[in-house]
Amino acid sequence: MVSAQAQFHEIGVWGGGANYYGDLNPTFNWKYVGPAGGAFYRYNINKRLAAKAMVSFGQVAADDAGSSLARSRQRNLSFRSYVADICGTFEFNFFKFNKNNPKHNGWTPYIATGVGMFFFNPEAKYKGKWYYLQPLGTEGQNDASYSGVKKYKLYSFEIPLEFGFKVHLKKNWNINAFMSFRETFTDYLDDVSGNYPSSASLPGGSRGLAAVFSDRSGEVNNGEKTGKPGYQRGESAQKDQYVFVGVAISYTFMSLRCPDPGSTWPYR
Repeated sequence: MVSAQAQFHEIGVWGGGANYYGDLNPTFNWKYVGPAGGAFYRYNINKRLAAKAMVSFGQVAADDAGSSLARSRQRNLSFRSYVADICGTFEFNFFKFNKNNPKHNGWTPYIATGVGMFFFNPEAKYKGKWYYLQPLGTEGQNDASYSGVKKYKLYSFEIPLEFGFKVHLKKNWNINAFMSFRETFTDYLDDVSGNYPSSASLPGGSRGLAAVFSDRSGEVNNGEKTGKPGYQRGESAQKDQYVFVGVAISYTFMSLRCPDPGSTWPYR
């Protein structure tokens, strides 16, 4: 009986950056890329298909002050948020990926998609101090009966779409580079979505901290605020997105497996 090495289980870590696309970064500027990293487990179903579970952490941010759009600079909003992400995907290798078989490739591009969930908590800086924005209800969420806007949740489901390139290294080690987009189901990753609220729906009214973060145009417009109640503050028609870009190192655990009688596995 002939035995063969099976390459099913793989674990790895990755490091890189995170970027955000939404109301405060509509042109997908890469100016505010934050650090990111994580870990993953991959089950290699066959030479073409794999299933992967991944946990990732990163920081996304944007600032109207650095925008190329004049209307955004006048709005003058900003945010940062740490994101914790967990997702499951199926990968498709464009080439058969198996370093132990000379008929197969030791490298391949791949594409992956699946489902996931992430957690976030946007915050902004004022007079040298960071404040969480969701509790302030900057679009009137703390008085939904008046504003008609409900408080958003600090988590959301997402659909990941990943493009990457895998390479086998020596022994059981592998490396891959990837770009993984996250299409979310929230428009509040940046705390910006709808219209400017009336100060009557904000805690503390026009003098409270919520009013400060709701409309910061006065800070760059000689004290005159341009965000009138009911005027557009964000773009609620499109949900926010973010992306991870990184390099991953993984280790494949080899096991001995006896092929079925008459089978040529794994040399197909």
